[in-house]
Amino acid sequence: MKNHNNRIGKIKNWSKDNIIAIALVLLFYFIYIASLRMENAYFCFGTTGMAYMNGEYYRFLTCLFLHSSPRHLLANTLGLLSVSSLLSRFPGKGKTIFLFLFGGVLAEIAWSVVISDQIYDIGASSGIFALLACLLVCLLRFPEQFHFKWYRPDVVIAVMYFVFANSSSSSFLVHTFGFAAGILLSFFMILAGAIKVRPQ
Repeated sequence: MKNHNNRIGKIKNWSKDNIIAIALVLLFYFIYIASLRMENAYFCFGTTGMAYMNGEYYRFLTCLFLHSSPRHLLANTLGLLSVSSLLSRFPGKGKTIFLFLFGGVLAEIAWSVVISDQIYDIGASSGIFALLACLLVCLLRFPEQFHFKWYRPDVVIAVMYFVFANSSSSSFLVHTFGFAAGILLSFFMILAGAIKVRPQ
């Protein structure tokens, strides 16, 4: 009974620490279900080459919430929850969503500028890669805080996500931009004291 209560307590604490990631994931699923009623929703809300944006710059944000398939959605769900779990002691809830959204938007803008064709990008991965970059910056800045066992599920999933999420040259490019945006944002946030170790 005591072990059961301990597990329940750990789940509650984890959920509280990662409420932003959980809320984003629920929003992803809601939007995915809604998008099934729209034919080719990415034509309306996905990011494409700047020459084809037609001034619809809201796409840089809306594309982060669209997913192309259940597999795409599941991969980003696992990626976001695992990275959020590993980051929960550092940026805090508000700064985590800032890094996800702003890092993702910066990545999509850069991708749109570089891409010359009318191809579309959707998905949360550019924002997740910004969070992965923040995790790396925190690891370098606060190495004494990282005592994770390599076989912890969130560690394994985060590493697998980083390695296997680049399924095409287009995704590799936008992920690189997301990672670069996350490095820059995290670096300046640490200099400003906005990212620090929070008590457990």
